[in-house]
Amino acid sequence: MAKGSFPTIVILLAATLALAACEKGKPRHLPPDPMAAAAPPVEEAPVPPALSGNLPKRPEQPIFTLDHAGAAFDPYGKQPANTPRDRPVVFDGFGLDRTAMKPARGVDITIDGKLYGTAYGGSRQDVAKQLGQPNLAAVGFRTVLPTGTLSTGPHTATVRVIAADGKAYYETPPVSFTVN
Repeated sequence: MAKGSFPTIVILLAATLALAACEKGKPRHLPPDPMAAAAPPVEEAPVPPALSGNLPKRPEQPIFTLDHAGAAFDPYGKQPANTPRDRPVVFDGFGLDRTAMKPARGVDITIDGKLYGTAYGGSRQDVAKQLGQPNLAAVGFRTVLPTGTLSTGPHTATVRVIAADGKAYYETPPVSFTVN
């Protein structure tokens, strides 16, 4: 063995082991997917009264989105939309009066023909920014149906956006979801 090579080999071996040891045990955390929306936190609260029960339906479609049908994000765009039975079922999104281009008087949800109210007026700065109208920031809605309200199996929901004047409502196309 050449003179001076032993310490070099020892140093290289120690450096290799040190680097290998650095890689062991490090937890790998992938960054969150910015396109995946987490289900909103669920706090059970009384379901607000529905407002559209005695109003006529307008033929036009509202400007709206349904962000969640239970745990299913974007239930219109991502089928099948499934949600577990063992927790409250959240419906949220936004809706506004298309004709008046104003916030709605309110938003209701129908599930299998049964009407439920929502808390309306939540902040949706994204909507106001997208439409270029700051007056459309308070158009969010949300309702939470208590655990067990919906039976296991398929269901159909629609969103009713009540016109700004409160005299009629716009109804969305139905969306299907399943409670498992």
